[in-house]
Amino acid sequence: MEKNSNLSILVPNLGNSLLFSKKLLIRELAEKYDAKIFVLSGNQNDTDFFDEERVIFLNMEITSSFIKIPVNYYNNINELKDLKKKYRINRSISFGKKANILNVLSRTGEEIILNVEETYDDSFVLEKFIKNMYKKAEKIVVGTKRKQDYIIAQYKFKKENVFIMEDILPIDQISEEAAAEIDDNLKEFFENKVLINYGNLTEDNGQWHLIKAFFRIKEKFDDVKLLILGEGPLYEELNNLINSMNMEEDINIINKFNNPYKYLIRSDIFVLSSHHEEGKDRVLDAMACARPIISTTSSDEIINLLSPTNYVKNINEPFLAEYGILVPVATNSLNTSSKVLNKKEVILSSAIFKLLNDYEIYDEYMEQAAKRAVDYSAENIVNKWVEALEK
Repeated sequence: MEKNSNLSILVPNLGNSLLFSKKLLIRELAEKYDAKIFVLSGNQNDTDFFDEERVIFLNMEITSSFIKIPVNYYNNINELKDLKKKYRINRSISFGKKANILNVLSRTGEEIILNVEETYDDSFVLEKFIKNMYKKAEKIVVGTKRKQDYIIAQYKFKKENVFIMEDILPIDQISEEAAAEIDDNLKEFFENKVLINYGNLTEDNGQWHLIKAFFRIKEKFDDVKLLILGEGPLYEELNNLINSMNMEEDINIINKFNNPYKYLIRSDIFVLSSHHEEGKDRVLDAMACARPIISTTSSDEIINLLSPTNYVKNINEPFLAEYGILVPVATNSLNTSSKVLNKKEVILSSAIFKLLNDYEIYDEYMEQAAKRAVDYSAENIVNKWVEALEK
């Protein structure tokens, strides 16, 4: 594709507060189009990841008052207008609420593309103002179908102008971190087959369902362990449940860690036991490590990730989807004094049995997980952005 130097990318900053996946996207788009990156705040120290010649720091201290009284930022708006004219910008992408509004207000005739993460505001007046700003854009990019539906309904946008874009899964970086050594005291633990769960220890994540299901697994498989990565308010209660089942040697909860990938890569099956799930990042992390997936139907995002061609929600048995196994959400509350499994915990244990027993299915889901991860690679996600920009 012929490079186009008339694209600009407007971002709040390039520092640590900007997600790595977003930095990767911005860098890849900038290189693809030979674009200019306008940065509201920050300094030269933040450009290690980027081609310095593309980055222009605006030194604009845009506070929350900007959204309430944008007229106070008249000089900033004009400065950005002048830059857009100087570089003959004909398309301008922005990320984040403040950058989005500034992008619209500084329009000089170019096509405006907004990446919208927050689709509402606590204040009715501010929400109305933001809607009026966003309506002036030609295209809006969101992360989920739910947000797309909201934008179409509330902003009166045509569906073909609202694009769903996934975050890039940084597979290369995950692979590097997964190669790190684990602590010596866990090496013997990983000589067994290991189920792994990764997420905050909260009621939403329902780890006690997995602990109870695992109790049933141990009745038939002696060489299986369970590792839970996460911190949160249920740490003590979950340990009490483990102790009441005399499973201290078989279940390990690690609540202080900075690299989940070195554990994921050494585990055998990733199990998500959530009641409610906001995103699918942890499932994608496990896929990047080529782990077979078992997950509850706790969100549409996860259902569509594992079963993109066959949406299922109300199931009463393990569903062997294209990229993993789906099980129903268990809804009973945590009870540390009870070892009795409910029906849905039994279904969860049955799904685990399936993968532990059937090597052919296990290998297939391992391959499918890795294949699905590639769908979220930088190359594929950037290509989708290019398609949206060129429409």
